[in-house]
Amino acid sequence: MNPTERLSPQDEKARYDNHENQGSAGHVAFLEPLVKDIDTYFKSAGLVRSQLSMLDFGCGPKPSLSVLFEMKGYKTSNYDLFYHPDQDQLRRTYHFVTSTEVWEHFYNPRQEIEKLLRLVKSGGLLGIMTSAHRGEAAFHDWHYRRDLTHVVFFSERSMEWIAREFKLHVLKAKSPYWIFQKVF
Repeated sequence: MNPTERLSPQDEKARYDNHENQGSAGHVAFLEPLVKDIDTYFKSAGLVRSQLSMLDFGCGPKPSLSVLFEMKGYKTSNYDLFYHPDQDQLRRTYHFVTSTEVWEHFYNPRQEIEKLLRLVKSGGLLGIMTSAHRGEAAFHDWHYRRDLTHVVFFSERSMEWIAREFKLHVLKAKSPYWIFQKVF
């Protein structure tokens, strides 16, 4: 999105304040595939949940994802620019970082991706949820682009590029779910 067309921070937060889905059964069902895939990965690696740390980056006013992981025994933390702005959370590293329905809000995607990767321990995971657009022909009618807080969009091809550019191993790539492993 052209920077001159972006909402002010106050208007952007006001839109987020109106989100009603966090904690709802539908929202939990939407998050469950990511939770299951990350949990399965660590379980198959023989790692103990209570020894693994996670950060839900962009968790919103009522964190849901970290609650789901906490219920499974993981050590969880939350960060959100508007609702949980504790900068100390951004000074640590984690076994995995999740960022669901956040990437489409990045004003500076490269800088934000680099920030997220600094938060992930070597060998750790970055779990993302963002809907991939299906090309220029479908973009005009796509509901996702109509949200005024969505300023950047990704395709399956751009996610593949991100994996190559940042030397990430792809564990899952099925829109809207993406799981990358940091291998450096």
